[in-house]
Amino acid sequence: MYFIRSRKKILLKEIVMLTADINYTSIHLLCGKVLLIPRTIKIFEDLLSEYAFIRTHRAYLVNQRHLREYDFPNNCVKMSNNMIALISRRRKEMIGQHID
Repeated sequence: MYFIRSRKKILLKEIVMLTADINYTSIHLLCGKVLLIPRTIKIFEDLLSEYAFIRTHRAYLVNQRHLREYDFPNNCVKMSNNMIALISRRRKEMIGQHID
């Protein structure tokens, strides 16, 4: 895990998902790296909403391009790097529309 103290450019297509942990956000990249940013996930949700990123849960923001599978019984999605993101009850219908 890398802690970002400077500005780095990251291609949006390289970001698989973002996960929240209180006031920090972990950015999970396609190559396997995880960057830890001292910002809330809400900030990233606002920045990335127009770029096909979907908030599936209060702790997850996923890149729609990397969605691979929707697991109905377990309320989760599987990403291209085999990570799992939970889906909240309230967002379940919205996510189902993006998967189809």
